[in-house]
Amino acid sequence: MKRHANFYRASAILLVALAGCAAVAIDDSQVSLRKASVFEAVKPVPFSFEGTAAAQMIKPSPSSGQPPMISHPVEGYLPLTAKSNNCLQCHDKPGEIGKPIAAGSPMPAPISHYVAAPGGATALNKAQYNCMTCHAPQAAVPPLVRNLSP
Repeated sequence: MKRHANFYRASAILLVALAGCAAVAIDDSQVSLRKASVFEAVKPVPFSFEGTAAAQMIKPSPSSGQPPMISHPVEGYLPLTAKSNNCLQCHDKPGEIGKPIAAGSPMPAPISHYVAAPGGATALNKAQYNCMTCHAPQAAVPPLVRNLSP
């Protein structure tokens, strides 16, 4: 008998909580980060890499584990496939890993992107052919959410 009383008490509390939630309506402009209606057509902000955009690239902190952002336009390199990856023309340089890179020179892919090939050489890991899975193009657009930390 006591078990049924606890069940009914819990059910009554749940019904009261649900009734209180049902009375609160959320405006559709409060659902997304844009603070606009979700039914409104989105117009992306145009951007380009003109001027010093590439020179002002924001680099992740070394201990963050974040991959670096792409500091140049990528439209000419797409689509990326396992057989056709134009990023490798500039970034597949295992001999330059760990060496100083001149300003404006392409950064070689890190050692974590390579595997041991037959004969003791290193070869790029073809399983990670789509660079944009981790690396995103950088653009000088305002952030969706302002960072409040100092």
